[in-house]
Amino acid sequence: MNPKLLAMDDSEWSAFCESVLEVQRSDFTKEMEQRLRVFGTKSSMGIFDSSVLMALVRKYTPSICVETGGNLGMSSAFILQGMYEAGIKAGKLLSVEVDPNIPVGSMIPDRLKSGFQPLLGDVKQLMKKEVFPEQIDLFLHDSSHRYKYQYLEFRYFWKKLRPNGVLVSHDVNFNASFVDFVSTTYKHDKIGVTDRARTTHSVWGRLGTIGFMVKS
Repeated sequence: MNPKLLAMDDSEWSAFCESVLEVQRSDFTKEMEQRLRVFGTKSSMGIFDSSVLMALVRKYTPSICVETGGNLGMSSAFILQGMYEAGIKAGKLLSVEVDPNIPVGSMIPDRLKSGFQPLLGDVKQLMKKEVFPEQIDLFLHDSSHRYKYQYLEFRYFWKKLRPNGVLVSHDVNFNASFVDFVSTTYKHDKIGVTDRARTTHSVWGRLGTIGFMVKS
């Protein structure tokens, strides 16, 4: 079946939302709530958005992930646990943090750290140095929420995503960069109807302040 013709129907959306609730009710989330109280900061991703992120990982089973704005590792932990629950072997998460004073990944439980690779530095400089893998399965933006910076990251990492890879952004309510980028992936026929054969995403949506789109 052509992946460009796929999208989540009502039953799949319902199942996905139930998966988010399942993550929220899990023992892992209770563990992370405790770690958030001990290690966390106001900039740590909240429980609901983290649950959406993990549900996406469990659904799309990425092996190679990149996140920007990794901070103490709240989102990192949920990505890594999602890969574990999805049965991903030797999964890898590259987590970029610009502030050298932050103990990157300190919130991640030790049992999940084998696939964790922190990268210190500015994303734009790391792009120039070509340190990121040529192909990835999931990208999470959670660094600077300035419009141009977000859009730059979306454009750069979208090109690296494999088919069925997922682009995720936190705090999509801060500006229009996410929806503007989504619009660039649409193609239309002569009368303005979406041309699914040429449109380069299969589905996109928003839950909480998490926006996501799946590459076709």
